[in-house]
Amino acid sequence: MKIAIIGGSTAGLATGLRLSQGGHDVSIHERRSTSCVGGFGLLLTPSVRHGLMSLGLDVDRLGRPVEKFEIRDEKNQSILCRDLHLTKGVERSELQNILTSALDPQLLHQGNAFCHFESTVEGVANAAIFEDGSRVEADLFIGADGVRSRVRQQWNRGPDLRSVESVELVGIYRGEVPQELLGRALKIIPQAGGLAIGMVPTSDRSVVWYIQCDPRRWPQCLTDSEERARWLKALVGQFPEPVAQIIQGSDLSNVHLWRTTDRDLPETFHRGNVLLIGDAAHPLLTFTSQGTGSAIEDALAIGGLLDQNGNADIDSDHLQGILGEFSRVRKPILKARLYMGRRMQSQFLSHSSERQQLVPICS
Repeated sequence: MKIAIIGGSTAGLATGLRLSQGGHDVSIHERRSTSCVGGFGLLLTPSVRHGLMSLGLDVDRLGRPVEKFEIRDEKNQSILCRDLHLTKGVERSELQNILTSALDPQLLHQGNAFCHFESTVEGVANAAIFEDGSRVEADLFIGADGVRSRVRQQWNRGPDLRSVESVELVGIYRGEVPQELLGRALKIIPQAGGLAIGMVPTSDRSVVWYIQCDPRRWPQCLTDSEERARWLKALVGQFPEPVAQIIQGSDLSNVHLWRTTDRDLPETFHRGNVLLIGDAAHPLLTFTSQGTGSAIEDALAIGGLLDQNGNADIDSDHLQGILGEFSRVRKPILKARLYMGRRMQSQFLSHSSERQQLVPICS
């Protein structure tokens, strides 16, 4: 089957790799000329690790082991400490690189943005049209182009994205990793609420950090990079070490502002022969730390369903059945994660003094 994947981040790369391994004629189309690191880091949990290994990837060399996750208050008093099993902190660029290196380089086409589909009156997409006027034909199109997916907007809009209620500032520190962060992910949650600072080691000389903010209480998080850097330097001085060392030692001009949002799940993740996966299909609030894992699960799910057909031709009716089964299998899992993220965000935004017990680890 000829399959065109629109979007070349984690979901698109993992899906392209899985489907090419299944013998399909795959092309991946990414609007950026270079890979985007997005939120800078992620947590490589045992389930994500297993998914990557099933794609034939050597993940042992990725990242740095994280054996404990601890929450402290602004006075450096421990609130919660959990052991983690076979878990690593990983830079997102490392994951992108290992996925890209496993692909046939001829499959990946970069620097050309998707515009729209050319379709029949019956609602079947014949070709994807790109900004430079190029036309890509396929039997199946997969939209993997992120939270604000153009494929979704053009073809299978579904429920709108919800309003942004919380934001995250994410950066990376490069230098000697403090003793407190060796093998440990640390999060500081002040009693006042509406703000949290997390740090995860990703190598012997790097730490991904994130600051979750309620923008109603902390509008400084939405200012320009220069003013925001001044605010961060003043803010982190009020927190116990190693917060100031990590954040003030980072390039604050390169901080990523993540406006977190989600949307209700659509009835199905496809329309005709166009399927949505990853954040394009089911954006999740970053509180769950489930975005990367969900994207890899999507890749494995659609690959497995297509494998069941073997090498036989797939007619339109059969393809509809396969894509419908993808939605049936994935929706219950994703619905639970969606509602978990909303509960966690509500708890975070609450002015209640109740401590947050369900927490994300990395963004």
